[in-house]
Amino acid sequence: MVVETQIPTRQETIREYTSLNAEAKRLLDFKKKNVKKHNQTPCPECATLIQINANKCPHCSSDIGDHTAKIREELGKLKGITVELHELHNRYMECHEEESAAHSFWERAKGFISDPRMREDLKIVLPAFLLFFVLIAALRVMGNGPLFWSTTLAGGFIAYYLLKKSNFRRYVTIDLYRAALVLGLILVISGATTRPLPGWPDMSLNTVEVQRSVANIRESATTNSQVVTTANQGDKLKVLDRQGAWYKVQTKDGQTGWVYSSLVKD
Repeated sequence: MVVETQIPTRQETIREYTSLNAEAKRLLDFKKKNVKKHNQTPCPECATLIQINANKCPHCSSDIGDHTAKIREELGKLKGITVELHELHNRYMECHEEESAAHSFWERAKGFISDPRMREDLKIVLPAFLLFFVLIAALRVMGNGPLFWSTTLAGGFIAYYLLKKSNFRRYVTIDLYRAALVLGLILVISGATTRPLPGWPDMSLNTVEVQRSVANIRESATTNSQVVTTANQGDKLKVLDRQGAWYKVQTKDGQTGWVYSSLVKD
């Protein structure tokens, strides 16, 4: 007769994980207090650092066998619990994927938002992300490159901290991490090119506006070079490079050339 073993549910896995995690924290505190570098522990009698495998202190000759045996026992428990926690995490993700597959997308979204703790996290995380992207977009409009990148890096760190501390990490899988990484790389690379993706802040050096009725855009940074195209007063030109009093610019229709600085204004 074959007896089928019942697979623990996600809630049972969470309870077991919480219990083991509390014990792991206790053991980590014990290790931090009693184990120093190179697997050494202070002698309870003279505080001399000795190996945790020692049975007698070489400094004061005290019998410390019971003390070091207790340390080794607790460290063994910590190692075993670490393995169990890893297995429980994998089991949780499997249960979560199986339960998710049994429900439609809208059912999963409803359950995601109906969680009271999730709603509390959303009240903090969503406004923070919105303000962050509004800020970096505003900085790019002002053309402040160094401030833009410093703000972007600082905002990314804050966003990571919020996600790490919030309940979102219960719902974030390795696939979502990979997707976010790929999306971030695409946005950064596209922003660094002369033709960024729609909606992404312009990463070019700056823009200038034509202040004369007509501005000649030439093939090279000399007054006797051939005219590539012309721009009218008020036209915005994207700055690609600068050489002395000349700007290398790009027009709205994608043509590039050099324009003299007196014909445009920042």
